[in-house]
Amino acid sequence: MPRPSRRAEVRTTAARLIRERGYDAATMDLLADEVGLNKGTLYHYYPSKSAILYDLLSEQVDATLALVKQVPRTGSATDRMRALIRLQVELVATKQDELVVFFQELPWIDQHLEEEQASDLRRRIDRYERFTRQLLSTGVRAGEFREMNLNMIMYSIIGILAYVPNWFRGTARKAQESLVDELSDFVISGILRR
Repeated sequence: MPRPSRRAEVRTTAARLIRERGYDAATMDLLADEVGLNKGTLYHYYPSKSAILYDLLSEQVDATLALVKQVPRTGSATDRMRALIRLQVELVATKQDELVVFFQELPWIDQHLEEEQASDLRRRIDRYERFTRQLLSTGVRAGEFREMNLNMIMYSIIGILAYVPNWFRGTARKAQESLVDELSDFVISGILRR
């Protein structure tokens, strides 16, 4: 009987190590020790540390783009924006290491990833940003949202979401629901026209 793959364990452990130590200090030797594999076996799962990082970052971008697809195509800009924020808060409330690594390492992708991988990530991130800016712009034009600097507000929302995994440790469903309600209300109240 074939042995089960430990790829998910390797990825999860790598996310924790990169979060705790940073990309440069989270070596393949350290990762191999942490998961109890020799380096040769580790390279069977991932050919390099940059391949792990690309996988971690890609997974988060794909998860976010999947959320964008769940936002209703019709309805008021306020309801659609609230849906987007709620979905994102639900995601960030359950992903600690992976999302911290995403936001911690994203500024350094040109140094740590191949050019094609960095470009691919930027293209996918741009799809999310275009969607969010367009939704904000639709709300402004409809008179639902106040006049605003769309980029500044979009990046501020991203900043709020990015920091949640650094402090939120609620595992109970009630705590997560409260977080989703409170943060969604906070963001929406900041962009609504008074």
